[in-house]
Amino acid sequence: MGRLYRIFCYRPPVIRTEIARARVRTLETPLKRPFVTALGRRTRTVNVGITLNLKGGAEGYGEASTSLAMKNLSPAVLRRALERLCARVLGRDARDWRRLVDDAWARTADPAPAVAAFEAALLGALTTEGGTTLASWFGGAKERLETDLTLSAWDDPIMTEEAAAEAAKDGFKALKIKVGRGLSGDLERVRAARRGAPRARLLLDGNQGLTPRGALELLASVQKEGAVVDLLEQPVSKDDLKGMAFVTRRAGVPVAADESIATPEQAARVLASGAASAVNIKLAKSGLSRGLEIAAVARAAGVPLMIGCMAETARGLAPSVHFALGTGFFRFVDLDSDVLLAQTAPPGRGAGWRRRGPAIFLA
Repeated sequence: MGRLYRIFCYRPPVIRTEIARARVRTLETPLKRPFVTALGRRTRTVNVGITLNLKGGAEGYGEASTSLAMKNLSPAVLRRALERLCARVLGRDARDWRRLVDDAWARTADPAPAVAAFEAALLGALTTEGGTTLASWFGGAKERLETDLTLSAWDDPIMTEEAAAEAAKDGFKALKIKVGRGLSGDLERVRAARRGAPRARLLLDGNQGLTPRGALELLASVQKEGAVVDLLEQPVSKDDLKGMAFVTRRAGVPVAADESIATPEQAARVLASGAASAVNIKLAKSGLSRGLEIAAVARAAGVPLMIGCMAETARGLAPSVHFALGTGFFRFVDLDSDVLLAQTAPPGRGAGWRRRGPAIFLA
């Protein structure tokens, strides 16, 4: 009597965290008002988004924003960098995220916003597959934060006053005013903002446009008129650490390094030289994991942290919102890019978070 053999076909298990699909798209969004700093002017933002899908169905999104501070980062440059990164990771396991991110930095350190967007999409997909959120993954420290609102360096005081009044009506208690375009114009802009929102606390952002003595003169003049200044951000050139230290020693308010810091090594150098008494982390410069390392350097030095943004859409701003809520590290919050866009709908569940005026919280 013959034997009956049963033949089993081996089917390898489906790895749900394998990166199955990657898409890159360019999106253009007009701004509600022109965005003006000491570094230039623009009326729209052109960003590049990346979407990663895992085999299990989870999706993650990141967004690389163009910037006046990094004029070499054209949409075409960002798109090409993201497309190269996508081609390298298809079929890879997202659980190996640290190796993938380190490899991305090694191969694509410039443009940094492209790597940051890739990392955000990768970790967003991985945490979603795990049934959690980025905020929980980072510790779930806070349920709610309150942000300031940015007023550009407009030459028109009426525009500044109207924008400040609108912000106050919407509940914003702190205004970040772009300065660095000349003392008289800066002072008039501050006065116009205070007419529109007389009770608002102020943050002054030089965007590298001031001299060390000019920064102190502006600060003293603003305070002499009775304004409460919470922080002075990047008053002088990012490479002028001596000038930054000169201001930091004399300002009497926290002086934040923004453009001067994009890596943990730069943070250590800036703080060791006394060139700042606060640090602004922007994920577009550092990405999520390096952002954590910069935060560790700043916290070890005992200086307060600020979190900022570029010109991301509400969905593109989500990783920064989750990072800020999850860690709970930030004394100063400047996550307002979605408010500056010409859009009427507030962020909803598609963005992963919600806004109520200055208040931001998870959806």
